[in-house]
Amino acid sequence: MRELRTSRYIAAGVITAIIFLLGIMLGFVIEGKRVTTVTDLFQEQRAEFSSSQLQYSYVSSLQSQASCPAIYSIFFNNLKNLDLTAQRLEDYVKDSKINDASFTVLKREYTIEQLRYWLLSKQARDVCQDDLVRVLYFFSVDDECAQCNDQAFVLDYLKKLFGQKLLIFSIDATFEQEPMVKLLKQQYNITQYPTLILEDQKIDVFSSREDLLANICGRLREPIEACAS
Repeated sequence: MRELRTSRYIAAGVITAIIFLLGIMLGFVIEGKRVTTVTDLFQEQRAEFSSSQLQYSYVSSLQSQASCPAIYSIFFNNLKNLDLTAQRLEDYVKDSKINDASFTVLKREYTIEQLRYWLLSKQARDVCQDDLVRVLYFFSVDDECAQCNDQAFVLDYLKKLFGQKLLIFSIDATFEQEPMVKLLKQQYNITQYPTLILEDQKIDVFSSREDLLANICGRLREPIEACAS
């Protein structure tokens, strides 16, 4: 009888161990699929960006603004898709379903794509003479930047207010695994956060909704209705 009980305990232990290992293996499989999904999305983003860049080069060679509306339509759609990809990556991180190494690679992909579109929008401005305002937003983690969350909230509000007239590119200033982040910090002498590069103006203190609203409105040839209030 005692031997039977012992055998049952051993069998139960073996089954528990097998279930535990299967759970771990399943977790790795799910994580791998999630990493693959986000990686595929970034590959698609690179193709979309290459297409946008080619279109800009073509219009630039013609020295004509006739095709600018079509280019910007695609450009805005690509930015929207990039934001959705970033949101998916953020959700995966919150669920702790992605390891640090994979996260670093994917975050670097996202950072590079953001900066590519920022540079392309600056180049297109000269040819298309657009009526847009560009903001490069450098932030840091909460314990280093007490006002970064507040600044992000203000920017989100203004983005909803201005829509496509306001382009915001958010960069984690502590993410120096991507050399372009370090290069831009040196170029603009960024030493504290939050810092905004609003077109070519550097703002290295927290900027209120009212101050930014006035600044942005002052740069638009055709201000929105909110600028009149």
